[in-house]
Amino acid sequence: MIKKILLLITSGIIFSNIASAQTDADVLRFGMLNYGSTARSLGMGNSFGALGADFSAAMMNPAGLGLYRRSEVTISPFFNLRRIDSDYLKNGDKESRLKFGFGNLGIVFSSPSKKQNNGWKMFSFAIGYNKTNDFSGNSNAVSVNSKNSLLQSYCEELGALSSSGGIPYYQASSNYNGSNANNISSDFPFDINLAWQTYLLDSVNSGVNTFYYNSLPYAGVKQTRKVKTRGGQGEWDFSFAANYDNKLFVGATLGLSSVNYNEDVDWTETDVADTIPGFKTYTLSSHLETSGTGINLKTGLIYKPIETVRIGLAIHTPTYLTLTDNYNTNISVQLEDTNGIVNSLDYVSPISVPFQYNIKTPFRFIGSIAAIAGKTGAFNIEYEYIDYSRGSISPFDKTFKSYFDTANESIDKKYTSSHNIRLGAELRFDNLRFRVGAFHSTSPFKPAYKGIRSTDLSKTGITAGFGIRQDKYFIDFAIAHTETGSFLRPYSMNSQIVEGITYNEKDNRLLVTIGFNF
Repeated sequence: MIKKILLLITSGIIFSNIASAQTDADVLRFGMLNYGSTARSLGMGNSFGALGADFSAAMMNPAGLGLYRRSEVTISPFFNLRRIDSDYLKNGDKESRLKFGFGNLGIVFSSPSKKQNNGWKMFSFAIGYNKTNDFSGNSNAVSVNSKNSLLQSYCEELGALSSSGGIPYYQASSNYNGSNANNISSDFPFDINLAWQTYLLDSVNSGVNTFYYNSLPYAGVKQTRKVKTRGGQGEWDFSFAANYDNKLFVGATLGLSSVNYNEDVDWTETDVADTIPGFKTYTLSSHLETSGTGINLKTGLIYKPIETVRIGLAIHTPTYLTLTDNYNTNISVQLEDTNGIVNSLDYVSPISVPFQYNIKTPFRFIGSIAAIAGKTGAFNIEYEYIDYSRGSISPFDKTFKSYFDTANESIDKKYTSSHNIRLGAELRFDNLRFRVGAFHSTSPFKPAYKGIRSTDLSKTGITAGFGIRQDKYFIDFAIAHTETGSFLRPYSMNSQIVEGITYNEKDNRLLVTIGFNF
């Protein structure tokens, strides 16, 4: 039963190409970050690693904090409109959600060295919060499926398709034959047993063998997958940076991460044409809660070979997360008797025991080069390397280590290195600033698993920004448009191919940063 719980607690993941695997997807969910940033950084496509003197440096390249000349406090609220378009069996749908939140909140204390003659000019300390992921979103996929149903996949799980004609029956395996059918409740407490208890699945006994059948023997139903996700991921960052002779800047950040993820998935199959005897509709609902904390370290340096050029390098250690999952399901069914009377049935799964486990995300390596055109403007190009196959997952209780072997094998088999390119430019006119930026992240999947470009979790975005700088305060605005595609098979079968759902997520973010110098 424990193994079945582990396989189900993350079964509703929207990430592409992860149909029935469970925890290997968590390495992507909590490892693919959307860096918290200021509006100045976002307006330049978050390409800021070699420029510095901006609070976003605490998350990207902490050496950039060493370029501060005075202290600063900032706050960055945002509005995010996330639209998710779906395509299922050539039928499209879309859902949107508007979210208000904070990109970061931070303070930087900068002071000159007391001993200028030793080469160290300035020291900076920074404390703040940066949001690294926003999980809020709604999606809805709907279409008529004339080929198969989730209930058929349940029957396959219990036995092999019988060669006899007529209604498709599935001959039970030894585990579910005759009296052993009672094993369904213990082996499948969160899905198949719910269908079994509400008569969506039933059996007949030939005297020798047990055969299973379901309420949708010929499919032909409208299928709907409705998903609502909430929560986020963020970091409290504690940073230190130093300026050596205005040529070399070094820094480090200790990051304390927090995770809060909630997901509700409703899977509905309905006989809209009223052609299936005895069956009307059912909805299988699942609820997943994931929460936890983690820790990481970021180090970086910036070097100025000449006054107009800066070269940056940053290394982020893995984030070591300890997470806890809570999972439960329920089903609501409407069946029609021979007199045409509709009967409603409901069944609730057991309450899952909170399960604790660990995730190690991959290392990150970031290199950047910036060109400074005096007081006219600046340009930064940045490259980030992440090898997602180096992530891993393990149980908090080592007794269950063997249950995670398959997940770690999947991580090594499916995932590869991702290459992120970010470009940004800023133009200055007196106290006004104008910014543009762009970024692209390649797919984290190996070629055999990533599918087509529009569903491989690669990410592309464009940004623009505007700012006003005064002696004691500043205010910056940024807008960003990001698109990410993913793919999901709602269930799988051995006897036939199950068509998948493609998702296209479009984020439009307005970020404002207000800062005060002191």
